[in-house]
Amino acid sequence: MSATMDFRQFPEQAAMRARERMLSGAVEAPAAARGPDGRGTAGPAAAAGSPAPATPGAAAPGVPYPRVRETVLTSWRRCRLHAVDADRLHVPHVEQHIDWDSRFLAAAAPVLDHVEQLLADCTAGVVLADSEARVLSRRGGDTAVVRLMDGVHLVPGSSYAEEAVGTNGIGTALAERRLSTVFGAEHFAGPLQRAACAGIPVRNPLTGRQEGVVNLTCLRQDASPLMAAVVRQAAADIEERLLDRYSGKERAALDAFLAAGRRTSGPVLLVTPTLRTANTEAVRLLEPQDLRQAGALAADLLAAPAGSRRQRVDVTLRLASGADVRIRCTLVGPPDRPIGCVVGMTAAEGREAPAAPDRAPGGRTGAQPTPAPLPALLPGLAGRSPSWRSASRDVVSACRQRLPTRVVGEAGVGKLALVRAAHHWVRPRKRLHVLDLTAHQDTADLLARAEEALRDEDGTVVLQHLEAANRELMSCLETLLAEARRDRGTGPWVAGLYTAPGQGPVPAAAPTGAAPPALDSAVFPCTVAVTPLRYRPEDIRDLVPALLARHSHGGTVSCTPAAMQVLTRCDWPGNVRHLSRVLQQAARGRRQADLQPHDLAPECHSSCRRTLTPWEAAERDAIVRALHDAAGNRDAAARQLGISRATIYRKIRLYGVTVAPARAR
Repeated sequence: MSATMDFRQFPEQAAMRARERMLSGAVEAPAAARGPDGRGTAGPAAAAGSPAPATPGAAAPGVPYPRVRETVLTSWRRCRLHAVDADRLHVPHVEQHIDWDSRFLAAAAPVLDHVEQLLADCTAGVVLADSEARVLSRRGGDTAVVRLMDGVHLVPGSSYAEEAVGTNGIGTALAERRLSTVFGAEHFAGPLQRAACAGIPVRNPLTGRQEGVVNLTCLRQDASPLMAAVVRQAAADIEERLLDRYSGKERAALDAFLAAGRRTSGPVLLVTPTLRTANTEAVRLLEPQDLRQAGALAADLLAAPAGSRRQRVDVTLRLASGADVRIRCTLVGPPDRPIGCVVGMTAAEGREAPAAPDRAPGGRTGAQPTPAPLPALLPGLAGRSPSWRSASRDVVSACRQRLPTRVVGEAGVGKLALVRAAHHWVRPRKRLHVLDLTAHQDTADLLARAEEALRDEDGTVVLQHLEAANRELMSCLETLLAEARRDRGTGPWVAGLYTAPGQGPVPAAAPTGAAPPALDSAVFPCTVAVTPLRYRPEDIRDLVPALLARHSHGGTVSCTPAAMQVLTRCDWPGNVRHLSRVLQQAARGRRQADLQPHDLAPECHSSCRRTLTPWEAAERDAIVRALHDAAGNRDAAARQLGISRATIYRKIRLYGVTVAPARAR
């Protein structure tokens, strides 16, 4: 069967039987035993050279999936690997993670308006989703179709990724990277089998990256082969509008990015003031934190003063996997007015230098036993995400080598806890000196304390709030460190904590365009970036029990699965410190309790992307409390607050409020 099959002639009962046999664990025949359309054509006898069954259309023995397309079978296999529920539908709500102001959605809006007009007299609706299968918009459809889509939560803010809801016209189209039609029983999840849909990815015409998918959905009895033609034309129109939205400078930068991609088979990134993109190899080989670090290096090069900006910069970057790569950042355009930066990556030459031996007591360097292997998690820390474990590994390695290290991260992300854990693991029973640069107004007094701490050759010296240091102070610290560190691998370990003000692990440039002194200084040859908590939500499940144990003072306060789901959905702008404050407030006065969603602060049920005024925060909290009191019923909450139904719906959308329809008492 082709992708533009005639839905009215689809063998519904055969697909249903094939799905039942797959779910029951029937053994699948090899692909050679099926025809090009997935229909069974040979059994065990045929495999041995005997003729195929004589009955036309009959399934051969041992072929449990007759008349099912190969693309559908492949999707079913993926669904089973992801343990998708075939009987119930679990649609994740991810509204707070969607970019509602994206270039893709703006380019698609006029096209969706046009398609909605074309479908005015048709029983079908058009749906737009982004590259992560998150629904952005839904248009058209008669009453029956709207009721169907509401029933399966096909609404803006929901995720229709294949690994979450099974085979469907959105997630499968993105997984297959081509036009996908799914009819009735071809859906893996039973609740979706009343629908028929056709979806096709929308690609960026310059980068070739999948920006999203446009999908047409209707009742299965109303399906038509023309659905494929409609989504093809809609995707082409959106791609054309995407191209028109790029400026001349952006097109020139993208041309340089594509040219660099043709010259190498490795990862390539492009960073401009308005655009960031990466080739397929970069997305496949690199972790998200690796991409952010490389992008930050390019952004720093673009933001450097015109007089000191170089056309090309080569640096070495430690990836989350522990491997070292060589990065070459090349400006696009003239050095005084660059339009972008292309980042290419290659494997670093040579291997990492072995750790320097630790100093023996008494100041002599001698042969030491092999250092203890790094545990899966440093004692005293919680969180098992790849980026957190990578940062732990890098900090421990620097501590063993006594390599002065700058630890960069947003406020409350756990920089001091990471350094403290590394110190106690590498050199237990040695002293940890913590100097807060903001607590000393007198520079001379601060330098005197630093000089005294640096005399402890077996200890660790932590300099907090490096962002507050000026160039003169950094120069003095460099002199003191050079005196204390006479040879490589000698002297105390010095760690500087830099609090990044931006929305990423690497701080933005200073307003003047020059690099901050703490980042530009030669005091710290090693830099470790700690990823914000919003980029590693998997760590929240480890952090919550540890923080509750700390705040319950010996009690047994725990978090229910529903409350944990609320916590993992939050962005946590204050990172771990913010999470700790919320849990401390929820556990106050409790020694034995299971926290419910309504026990959490109202801010946990909101995902507004801007800073609220005090009045707006109070209004949001009142709405959250009313929704909890009304068990999620918005009409009842509106009556309780004395506002109209339209007003509460508008405020819920404005503040990004998410409250479950019901709660356990």
